[in-house]
Amino acid sequence: MLDLNTIETKVNKGEIFFIADFTELGNYEAVRKSLQRLTKSDSIKRIAKGVYFLPKKHERLGIIYPHAEEIAKAIAKRDKARIIATGSTALNLLGLSTQIPMKVVFLTDGSARNIKVGNQTIQFKKTNPKNLSIEHRLTNLIIQGLKAIGEKNVIQEQTNKIQTIIDKSGEREFIYQHLKNAPVWIQKIIFNK
Repeated sequence: MLDLNTIETKVNKGEIFFIADFTELGNYEAVRKSLQRLTKSDSIKRIAKGVYFLPKKHERLGIIYPHAEEIAKAIAKRDKARIIATGSTALNLLGLSTQIPMKVVFLTDGSARNIKVGNQTIQFKKTNPKNLSIEHRLTNLIIQGLKAIGEKNVIQEQTNKIQTIIDKSGEREFIYQHLKNAPVWIQKIIFNK
């Protein structure tokens, strides 16, 4: 029988886990029922169908929920899919926008779906493999962030902020190399051509 102690030996507080992570302890249905029981007792929290996390508690803030990007990454890892943040999600993760999007959108080569987490929705949108060809998070965020702003709407302040982000990353050459696969207008903005 799956209990809280067993989960705590395998999962750190705040970490996301799935039913399949514990099926070596029993069949799928038995594990699901055990997790359901632990959810009802508030020992663990259910994020979405089959997606759980071990609560991390802060003395003043209470339960700290995983960030939407953490949830998306965990689901992508489980599904052996690739994802990249897009639109307002990319802008927020880059720090180009302080607005926290209610709909967090990721492009994926996995299944398209929506997952409701509190009042936020995580959307996985199917895309062609070319959009996922760059396997570097920051480079993808820059490309997707600039696409969200739009070629004609990028202002100097945003360009300066992106250059600062690139400089602080310590990966300037690596990022510049990968940006050569970005649309030409993005290359012109980043390389100041």
